[in-house]
Amino acid sequence: MIQIQHLDCHPILRDICAEFVPGEMVGLVGPNGAGKTTLLRAMAGVLRPTGGAVQVMGEPVHAREPSWRARRVAYLPQFLADDIPFTVREFVEMGRYSHAPRGVLGRADAAAVDDALAVMGLMGYQDTLLANLSGGERQRAAIARCLAQEAPILLLDEPIASLDIHYQLDILARLRALAGEGRLIIIALHHLEFALAHCHRTVCLHRGRLVADGSPDEVFTPELLRAVFRVDARPFRDPHTGAVRLSVSAAIPSTPE
Repeated sequence: MIQIQHLDCHPILRDICAEFVPGEMVGLVGPNGAGKTTLLRAMAGVLRPTGGAVQVMGEPVHAREPSWRARRVAYLPQFLADDIPFTVREFVEMGRYSHAPRGVLGRADAAAVDDALAVMGLMGYQDTLLANLSGGERQRAAIARCLAQEAPILLLDEPIASLDIHYQLDILARLRALAGEGRLIIIALHHLEFALAHCHRTVCLHRGRLVADGSPDEVFTPELLRAVFRVDARPFRDPHTGAVRLSVSAAIPSTPE
């Protein structure tokens, strides 16, 4: 569903090749500055690469109009402006306009918005100005807009970073369920254990290059964790739950480059 061929986004990404298919929840990981946000923006079609190509459903995503992209890709950026002058409901409704060419929302659109607000626990806030919400509540509204969009592909840039642990776990479980229904979910994560626990596949970026791609327990080797994340750590299987977890023993001191 997404094919990336020798993608360059100067000066950050270099020669990225990957393919993502429906039914996957992919964790995109890497240190700060590795290129995660740049890659998501390129896949969403909002950043034009300096080389290579990105195809979405067989079409060059950067050559298609925004309405075409919006019906296929829901993209959540890492940061939202603090002064968005809309209520929560109005903001979430924006995710439906790609389904309403004349700009008039119908019953199906209202139902999709209601469902997304309910999932994010925001029904009681729908008439509240977005600017009056906390950072975590705004983030939940942004995720609700993506859910209301009902696109087959979701590209999410650290969507749970500012959320309480309840919503972090709840949203990850819901995203995994959406992947089980046939959607493609690609989510940038800083918490590596979340990738281990919830993602089918992990793609690791380091210094603008794709350095590992596979199942989380294949990717998170002690060698990669040491070289990329600068920690002494190793995965282990929890004897009580059977889940693969990370045991981190120490940070590796930084050395001048």
